Amino acid sequence: MSAVTFDIAVIGGGPAGYGAATQASKLGAHVVLIEKESLGGTCLNHGCIPTKTLLHSLNILRSLKESARFGIVGNESSLDIDKLKERRDEVISILHDSMAQLLEEHQIKRITGKASFKSPYDIEIQTSDNTSMRLRADKIIIASGSVPRQLNVPDGDNPHILYSNDLLKLKAIPSKLIIIGGGAVGLEMATIMHRAGSQVSIVEIAPYILPNEDSEITSVLELALKRNGMQIYTNSTMQNIECGINSVKITFSQAGIETKLEAESICVCIGQQPETSLLGLESAGVSYDTYGVKVDAYMRTSAPHIYAAGDVTGMNMLAYVAAAQGRVAAANATGHNEVMEYAAIPRCVFTAPEVASVGLNENAAASLGIKTKILRSSMASNPYATILGERRGMVKLIVEDISGKLLGAQIVGSGTVSLISECALAIKLGATARDIAYTLHPHPSLAEALQEAALTIDYP
Repeated sequence: MSAVTFDIAVIGGGPAGYGAATQASKLGAHVVLIEKESLGGTCLNHGCIPTKTLLHSLNILRSLKESARFGIVGNESSLDIDKLKERRDEVISILHDSMAQLLEEHQIKRITGKASFKSPYDIEIQTSDNTSMRLRADKIIIASGSVPRQLNVPDGDNPHILYSNDLLKLKAIPSKLIIIGGGAVGLEMATIMHRAGSQVSIVEIAPYILPNEDSEITSVLELALKRNGMQIYTNSTMQNIECGINSVKITFSQAGIETKLEAESICVCIGQQPETSLLGLESAGVSYDTYGVKVDAYMRTSAPHIYAAGDVTGMNMLAYVAAAQGRVAAANATGHNEVMEYAAIPRCVFTAPEVASVGLNENAAASLGIKTKILRSSMASNPYATILGERRGMVKLIVEDISGKLLGAQIVGSGTVSLISECALAIKLGATARDIAYTLHPHPSLAEALQEAALTIDYP
């Protein structure tokens, strides 16, 4: 079987692979992109885009139901799940088409099939019609993404045990739902299903939800979610899952006290696992383990001509981080010398209210021995938050004590996903709290909450 030769072969068409392929093409390489399913990876097909599309629609429904408090009456609105799914699929389809068109404009060869290494330079592709082909590339970028981490329990394939991908495909809304995992994915799924009409319970093993975030911020979110009607159980150790014909029961303990919950379904949201199966990485001489493919700061693997980017590396499993890693990998695969930077990566959770953060939190700064000042403001005093009817929340800025340099920011409240970008840019540019305080912010705006926090220092 003769092999077609390319400058660069990219395995995976998600944010990392797509970003790598387009960047490599811009830099003059002859590129092939291999994707086993649909373009866009988890983000477009099962994650960021469908979940935020559903959330937007359900937020509109929530606003309509609460319209009387804003002076609008006489509105009869209800949920049509089929129309909801149609809207989700329409958005995905539009973005699929846009991605395919851009690949074509960049003259990137696109192949649909499962890729595996046969040697450090040779890739075999098994297509959907069970035919195979081979290609050869001077440089290869692995961007195979990740899959939901499975819960190892008896009867794990029972239809009442769901994962995030399954939950987005449901034909009906369960009356009661248990979410196992209080991280970003679990909380977003909980928000979607709660707003769609489910009674939602969240079970998390850590002392608080969003365990990687600032506990002061997450305590505000937890209180808000409970007031919204969700049940939240933290410090919970799973003991048993029992599936019946029409329901599922779980047993867990909190400080030695046993608790039982019953629901129509459970959804397991305990993280993502790098997808390295069937790639034949041993044939390529690429080092990896259960945490992902090993890469250096240049996104280079143990094989000098092979790079990896995105979730398959196990680092910062976020779509925009994956895309950035893909661009760095492509640049270096075409002879440049770029390093991936991780100091100012925003983290966003689309709950109600939203949570967003960037840089160091208070505990992380303390663990590094950095002396800091903590600056706070409340969304309750923000005029535009009052106009929106969402006054819950706060801004927390972490600044270096002597220099006043911004080291981190954590925000909970309305519109925080948009606000965090200002803080990310400030950290990247080495800006100070004074810079934020003396930058004019529009009035009324949610962004004034950042300025108000920064103004809590007396500047000369």
